[in-house]
Amino acid sequence: MHLKRLAAALLLLTAGCSGDDGTENTTTAASAAPSVAASTAAAADVPEVAPYIDIVSGTADVADVAEKTGQRDFTLAFVLADSTGSCTATWGGTRALTDAAIQAEIAKIAALDGDVVVATGGATGTYLESVCTADQLATAYAAALDAAGSNALDVDIEQAVTPATVTTALRTLQAARGTAITLTVPVGGTVLGLTDAGIALLRSAKDAGLDVTVNAMTMNFTGEGDWGASMVTATEAVAADVKSVWTGLDGTEISAMLGVTPMIGVNDTGPVTGTADARTLLDHAEEKKLGFVRFWSVNRDNGDCLDGEVVATCSGIEQDDYAFTEMFADFAN
Repeated sequence: MHLKRLAAALLLLTAGCSGDDGTENTTTAASAAPSVAASTAAAADVPEVAPYIDIVSGTADVADVAEKTGQRDFTLAFVLADSTGSCTATWGGTRALTDAAIQAEIAKIAALDGDVVVATGGATGTYLESVCTADQLATAYAAALDAAGSNALDVDIEQAVTPATVTTALRTLQAARGTAITLTVPVGGTVLGLTDAGIALLRSAKDAGLDVTVNAMTMNFTGEGDWGASMVTATEAVAADVKSVWTGLDGTEISAMLGVTPMIGVNDTGPVTGTADARTLLDHAEEKKLGFVRFWSVNRDNGDCLDGEVVATCSGIEQDDYAFTEMFADFAN
């Protein structure tokens, strides 16, 4: 068992578990939370490499991925509010946290001695962050983590939310159980770096005293010339933005709290991340000793469609199966 998995398990035992039946728990994740200063000292680890997998679709076999690439840690996407728009955590807005098929995939990861990061939000669907109060949101987060046997949360914000609601919930969660929290935010461009909304969320996290990592979505922005170089330039702009929020940290510390996530193959807005582009970004991440890398998504990591369209189950480019997963699995910071 990984040491970080053992630490997370001990935290769960001491903090107490919330319900895992996909329904709202009436007890907040921490009714008597310790100080944030105490919680951040015990925060769990974020895996260095944990590519996103659309766990709801069932189009990727984690056991097969692990056998062929050695990749064992995954970020499971996405936990959303249920289809009625109530504050009930579900997989993809449609399936209970205890759904048998999804639990079977999670069990495969556990059998591989892999770690799971639970991702909320994403590009579409009704966010828990939009329909829950802060106390409800902390409980929903805890329920999703418990259902996945995880203590690492990725909050992917691509829609308008109230930052204080999110960060207040995360403060409660982290104080209760030392959860590793990643804030995943869009990149606006090579010069712009993060969007104004993303920076506002980070400022709220800092003001709340959270211990967080920042995941820059190096995808779906307008680049100039070589796409790999554009992603690197954007990453540098993001690092400057993060430094503008956490002004007391030096460059090495900023790099350690920063991760990058490209969209492999054809991006929604036109750019194409080929294997050479991904290699350029990974080389930069290793040189700067970034804290972690991910990509969207394992389900797309194949060459089954070559028409240049954006498809959830293939990259849209010519490639070997799992070419990106294998490349990312070798990342070492």
